[in-house]
Parts: sequence; structure tokens; C-alpha cells
Amino acid sequence: MKVIKYLTYVLALSLMFSCDKHEILFNTTDVDDTMAEFQLHYFEPINNEASYYIDSVFVNDVLYSSVHGSGQLVPYNGVPGGAVGRFFAVKAGDVNFKFYRGGDVVYNQTVALKSGKQNVFVHNMSKAPVVLDNQYPYNDLSAATGRLETWETDSIAGIKFFNFLYEDGITPYSGKLQYQYTDARTKEWKNLGEPVGFGEATDRVKFIIVKDDKNSAGSCRFDYRILNDKGEVLECTNGSGMVEFTYNFTPSIGRSYMHILGGTRTEYPIASMSVWTSL
Repeated sequence: MKVIKYLTYVLALSLMFSCDKHEILFNTTDVDDTMAEFQLHYFEPINNEASYYIDSVFVNDVLYSSVHGSGQLVPYNGVPGGAVGRFFAVKAGDVNFKFYRGGDVVYNQTVALKSGKQNVFVHNMSKAPVVLDNQYPYNDLSAATGRLETWETDSIAGIKFFNFLYEDGITPYSGKLQYQYTDARTKEWKNLGEPVGFGEATDRVKFIIVKDDKNSAGSCRFDYRILNDKGEVLECTNGSGMVEFTYNFTPSIGRSYMHILGGTRTEYPIASMSVWTSL
């Protein structure tokens, strides 16, 4: 019995001290209205090969991301990686971006960033990046479709379409593109925002998700296509010929996504859709 008493006493002490000071800290920055928050995307029309990877990203000569830090920057993707909804922060105003590949500077451009959340797209290594508003907050509860119960428990998600399609390896696609999706119930094609040209994005469009699996948090598959200026389905090469560009994706309730079209329409690297989750 004495042994049991001593064991109980030791266990109680160990539990008391083990719960005392084990605070988990994350590398974060306090943000106010003087700060710009951004996600950085790399959409040069090149093959996704290791020889094109960006090993280090410096912002105003400060290391923000690297192969050993917040992530190596690869074609048709972005940083910061590792989790949904992460943004870098920097003082609003003129911001310089330098990309290093090995020990060489391969990109050096300056662009103005405002306070708030935005997306920075590098699509040409000799041009300044394109900056597009991230349209935060995503779940505006003041809107008729943004009631708390629809955003957090029922059936709303959001998508914003970005056009970074090149015609070939040099020339951006010249026409405007209309992104469309199939209605979850009727399966009819619906426009997702207005047509957008190269380097532009639609507004973040809210749409209804009908659960594929009723006993789940909630998601369903949608089919997507793109119409050109003539109202025809956009055709792109798939390596063996020109075919209609189609895509499918399964969004989840409450999420906000970015669908980013990149690559080239008529040659390699072939056109592809990248998905980035904002929330």
C-alpha cells in the first residue's frame, strides 16, 4: 500500500510540473493598417523542373522564403507554404523582390503593395509582378448569402479565377476568358464572374455546395470549363493535338479558393490549373 501511495504522489507532482510552462509559439508578425500581407506565386511559362526552382526569395533584402525555410518556390505554385491561409507581411509601399537560383540573382523587381491582403504573381523574369487584391474578408457576414449559418455549417464556398495563360512561351493570351462551373443541382453551366484578360482575376464568387456524402463536413465535385471571346470552349494542346480545356475540383464548405490558369495554350508547358486555398 505504501508503494501505491508513493507512486500516486510522484504521478501527481509530475503532472503538475509537466503542465506548467509548455507554451507553443509560432513565427508570426503583428499586422496593422501600415502592413501589406501577400502570397507570392511563380507563373513563368516554363516546365516544372528542378533547374527552374527558386531556392531563396528576398523581400526588401530580407530572406522570406527558402528551400530550408517557408518553402522552395516552384513553377505554378507559391509561398508561404505549409498551411492554408498563410501570408507574408511587409511594410506597405514600394517592395523589392529578389529571387535566387543557387547563388545567382535571377529576378529583381520592385512593385507597390498596399495595406491588406493581396496576391503577387511573377510571370516574366524581366517584368514587374502583377499584384491582385485577395478580396479579404472572404465570408462577409453582412451579405445576404453570408449568414453565419451558411458559411460555417451549411453550403457556401468561394472561388476566384486568375488568368495567367500564355499563347506560346513568349506571348500572353490576348483574349478574355470566361470561367464556368456546373451547378451542383441542375448541372447547367454557370459563369464564375466576368471574363478576364491576362493578369486579371474575377471577383471571389460564392456558390452553393450540395454534399456528395450527407454524413460529412461537406464537399462535392464541380466540373469547370473556359470560354473564349467567341463563346467557344477554349482549346489547348495536350501534346497530341488541340482539345477542349476542362477541369474538375471538389471544394469544401466554408473554404475560399484561387483557381490559377497558367502554362501555354499551343505548346509545352501545356495549360494547367493550379489551386491555392486562401481560407
